[in-house]
Amino acid sequence: MAGASVMTALVPRPWSRVPRPSQFVERWSWVMGQPVHIMLFAESEDAGLEACARALAELRRVEARLSLFDDASDLCELNRRAGRGSMRVDHDLRDVLRAAEAFRIQTLGAFDPAVEPLMRTWGFHRPRRSLPTEAEIASARAAVAAAVVRLDGSVATLPSTLTQLDFGGIAVGYGIDRAIAVLRAQGIQRAFVDVSGDCYGLGAPPGEPEGWRVDIAGSPEQVLVRDAGLATSANSVSVIRLGRQMLGHVMDPGTGHPVPDRIQMTVLAGTAIAADALSTAALVAGHAPAGIRTIVTSTVHPFRS
Repeated sequence: MAGASVMTALVPRPWSRVPRPSQFVERWSWVMGQPVHIMLFAESEDAGLEACARALAELRRVEARLSLFDDASDLCELNRRAGRGSMRVDHDLRDVLRAAEAFRIQTLGAFDPAVEPLMRTWGFHRPRRSLPTEAEIASARAAVAAAVVRLDGSVATLPSTLTQLDFGGIAVGYGIDRAIAVLRAQGIQRAFVDVSGDCYGLGAPPGEPEGWRVDIAGSPEQVLVRDAGLATSANSVSVIRLGRQMLGHVMDPGTGHPVPDRIQMTVLAGTAIAADALSTAALVAGHAPAGIRTIVTSTVHPFRS
């Protein structure tokens, strides 16, 4: 899921030595085009490694369903059917479509899964050598504004041929929540799953009853995460060069332009999918919806330092 809105920003702090029978197990891997780090405590090393393997398998299963960069994914098939007919979807695509619409409404459009035309226009999904014209931007912006997603039970429809969806700001969070569900089913009560900065802290590590201690890159802030998701969004990591300009991948649906790169937003929420989507929306709008804990951090674009 290259192009996700989250930067690598989260570093769990070490905890005190853990007495047996709690066995600490750690796995690194690569899923959704991003590094994955899983830490957990299990009854034995074998049990912990098995739980990690199942969690990674779940992340890869979600990627196969929701990736925009795999022509065989359910998301790509739905985009191909835009303006041509309905599609019966499984629970993954159905749940993400419902969540995406709820977050779009909650954020007054700051989060919008229909930004793919803007991503393509600016060269993120289709390479180009020069900046888009104002006419191209206006056309893509109109396609985003007019997008409609209809969901009737398990049947999804994109009525307009111009509507194209991109789950870069939500699919990673959804995958993390699914991986956490798999760990719970394996009897794991203490775990930390991090996908390139999006994370979820399940329970708390021994000796740290308030949660997993997390440092936010580029900030003096430290956050305790327990049974919650945390995500940081910035427009200074996934970038492309057009002419003399470096452009970040997070789009403002209202202006049709990439969001300025001078800040980053971190959101703590009850689920990883909410933290993922709302951190993107907070970056676009400059603030999170009421009731959502947000940390605003000034940042410097790496290509201007």
